[in-house]
Amino acid sequence: MRYSFTFASCLLLITAQLTAQQRQTTAYAITSSEKGNFNWTDVKQIDFTSGAVTRSVFDARQTNFTVFSARTGKEIKPLTTNGATTNATVPVASLSAACAYDQRHNRLYYAPLFMNQLRYIDLDEKEPKIYYFDNEQFSPVTDINNEANHITRMVIGADGDGYALSNDANHLIRFTTGRKAVITDLGALQDDPANGDKSIHAKVTGWGGDMIADAAGNLYVISAYRQVFKVNIQSKVATWLAEIKGLPAAFTTNGAVVDSEGFLIVSSANTAEGYYKVDMSSWAATRIDIQGTVFNASDLANGNLAFAKDVPSVPLINRALIRNEKIALYPNPVATNQIYVSFNSKESGRYTILLVTLTGQVISEKIAVIANGAQVVPVNVKAGLSKGTYMVKVLSNSKKAIFTDKLMVE
Repeated sequence: MRYSFTFASCLLLITAQLTAQQRQTTAYAITSSEKGNFNWTDVKQIDFTSGAVTRSVFDARQTNFTVFSARTGKEIKPLTTNGATTNATVPVASLSAACAYDQRHNRLYYAPLFMNQLRYIDLDEKEPKIYYFDNEQFSPVTDINNEANHITRMVIGADGDGYALSNDANHLIRFTTGRKAVITDLGALQDDPANGDKSIHAKVTGWGGDMIADAAGNLYVISAYRQVFKVNIQSKVATWLAEIKGLPAAFTTNGAVVDSEGFLIVSSANTAEGYYKVDMSSWAATRIDIQGTVFNASDLANGNLAFAKDVPSVPLINRALIRNEKIALYPNPVATNQIYVSFNSKESGRYTILLVTLTGQVISEKIAVIANGAQVVPVNVKAGLSKGTYMVKVLSNSKKAIFTDKLMVE
């Protein structure tokens, strides 16, 4: 099936996104089977306004799950050695402290500790189907037992890509969520010179916790020690904003999401005392009125973006990606002034190649006449173009969009 895409349809998609956000009061939580247990091996959907479990996504005690390769789609079988079956395919065998909800594909991405591997759960399935990026490193580190290298923060950004961060903030990892996912180490974050002693790299201020994303394309690290850092993805500069006030002394901030009213919701991995709502204008926290204890959580995830009301045109054009097996874009990401669009066995004709911003502004336009059905067309990328995410669109002669994909300019 082919789709016609216009900027107007992009606005409709943005509106639908914000409407869905307004209704959402739940989050996916990495937690344990029982309240008060500190084995972060279960995944539940929790209503953070009541503490109720609205869906059990995965229970570490269950056996009715299937594991597949995220690259090939083939099932990964348990390994048997000398008659004993290993736990190589147990989804969260080594605990996990990082997850991110991908609304576009209805997936929950996560990274187990001590394994250095990206995985995701297909949330459309009643019985869990879990996909591993097996036999490949998530982060380019050699010592996965070193706590500094553990991936403990993860979120899906406003551009639709996933972002994960190591404890020491020396590895900001970006992963695309569509076909042929690309995993890229963007490198270390840099402290804003104004941060003083509030370093994103220091254990006592910057380690652990979670990340959220805002509608303008930034990330926010909520460290386990209540410190808040705003991260510019392009510059990789982390600016300290505040310390969250009003939390109990033993409450570490391990999970973070945005609620339907734009407040930050935080959970703790080491206490079941409750969940807290944080006003992101004052960074003051108040306890959500829930009777009794709650499930502690090492991480939270939902699809809400922070400060969505402040950015009318949320850059979510990626949700209208159009895949076409006969058209390809490379290199991506690009660090030069030229990209290539490959037409493989596509019918001859006249095509228009557009480079556009996330808000639909056309940066460049090129006409490509395909005569032999297989051709590579070079496209110049404007010199001095700011780093960030753009879109490449291919239109047919009748001006229908037959291919769109994100282009990362580095």
